[in-house]
Amino acid sequence: MRTKYVDLNRLLMIANLVMTALLISAYGQVLNNDYIDQNSVVLAVVLAVQTHFALLIERRRRDPFVILLAIEMILYYELRIYTLTLAPYSFVFDRFRYTTSDSNHALIFIIIANLYLYAGLFAVRMKDLPTISASGWRPAAPTGVIVLMLAAIAFAYLSQDYGSQVPRVFDFLVLFLSSDNILLMVLLYYFMFRQTLSRRVGFIIALLIVAEMVMHTLIGTRSAIVGFIQNCLLVVLALAGCVRFSRRQVLLGVGSLPLLVVALVFSFAISTYNRAAKEEGSTLDVRTGFQLVQEYGAQAGPQASLEFVLPAIFARVGFFDFSAEVIAHREQYASVINPYAYYKSIVDNLLTPGFDIYDQPKTSNALQFLYRNIGAPSKEALGENTYQSDQLGIYGEFYDLFGYLSLPLLFLVAYGIKALYVRLQYPKPYVLAMKRVITLFLFTSLLRSYGIDWIIVEFVPLVVTMYMYALFFAGRPIVTPADATAARALASASGSAGAPAPTVSR
Repeated sequence: MRTKYVDLNRLLMIANLVMTALLISAYGQVLNNDYIDQNSVVLAVVLAVQTHFALLIERRRRDPFVILLAIEMILYYELRIYTLTLAPYSFVFDRFRYTTSDSNHALIFIIIANLYLYAGLFAVRMKDLPTISASGWRPAAPTGVIVLMLAAIAFAYLSQDYGSQVPRVFDFLVLFLSSDNILLMVLLYYFMFRQTLSRRVGFIIALLIVAEMVMHTLIGTRSAIVGFIQNCLLVVLALAGCVRFSRRQVLLGVGSLPLLVVALVFSFAISTYNRAAKEEGSTLDVRTGFQLVQEYGAQAGPQASLEFVLPAIFARVGFFDFSAEVIAHREQYASVINPYAYYKSIVDNLLTPGFDIYDQPKTSNALQFLYRNIGAPSKEALGENTYQSDQLGIYGEFYDLFGYLSLPLLFLVAYGIKALYVRLQYPKPYVLAMKRVITLFLFTSLLRSYGIDWIIVEFVPLVVTMYMYALFFAGRPIVTPADATAARALASASGSAGAPAPTVSR
């Protein structure tokens, strides 16, 4: 009997096999490449084989963390080695001297590091971890959720438009009115209560999510669409433990894939163009963003996407570049990637809103001071130019901090995060699901690390925000007439037995 559903695991295995075939076909094309050689291609194939075996095990032992790690390897590491054979362009590798041996060394470390990550994940069994359902619960405050979304979107818009005019003492609002955090909670709210939400409320939520993605793209955020897809994946994995599609959905997804690619290319180009305009001094709001879109459309021809945009996209989604470059230049980055620098960054960027003690930017923002040779890292010198953030990746960051001694630490990190995940409990299903989402989000943030300090500055407000706004999102249990009758009978029995009747607080 043919199954009605296609598991994401199977789709990832197919994608991984396709990547393996592409890499093998590119073996003979790596000639006079400044960044990779044939050994790099062979190592990328080994990485793909490793991913394949991990997915084989995950098919028998469901594990959302293995799914997330496999996605990273396929889309951002294996694919990147292949795109480097097509377009040997990188805005990361040219910061310091970089050779093909640096790429090979990085790939070897990544393959070994993955063995420890997978071992840590598989060491924790997820025995019958229950799925989370809103059965027996109803949404508590859909109007409040919509108002909170509007407030978060308005705050994000105004902070872009008037951010430099707002006193820094109000910086803490950015932490607790973050549209990214609130929209993640809204996505979970929608997925959990979609059966009981009215069509009108569902439509408004969807409209606001689209509006938020458009706004962030226009003001220079390149990852609005990708971030939305990732958040949906985290939510579904937290609720169900795995992701399954109907055959119809798979066919529809394959058919619409070209449209998604076009949308991603267009949004990347527009956000990059608008970001450049902002860095040149333009006041960038949504209206100005639309005007810049029109200017870009008038200036860019069909060749622009092929000759300029695509290599830039390949480079930006190539997380391999960032990790490999950081691994290759451990000595150059030692003054920024170290525990004391992280401590100063956490103090200035989380614990002291409105003023600084150390004038220490986040590590992701501080790297540019080194490879551009523009002096000591400084928040004051950085000013409003915080868009320039450099990814380290879990491999680059842990290697620079601990070298090969980081390997057992990677095992402990994977083991600890998954052990925490399987032990999460809470009586309200929404809060339990949100805890799972946050844990998966933490794991993904570590894989794509912009610095441990950045993760802490992001993670703490997200946890606090969850509890702050639980009143809007957590829902209320549905009380049936039978439940009410049983409660009254219990109260009556307690009263007739001489026990004090339960009181009702008002």
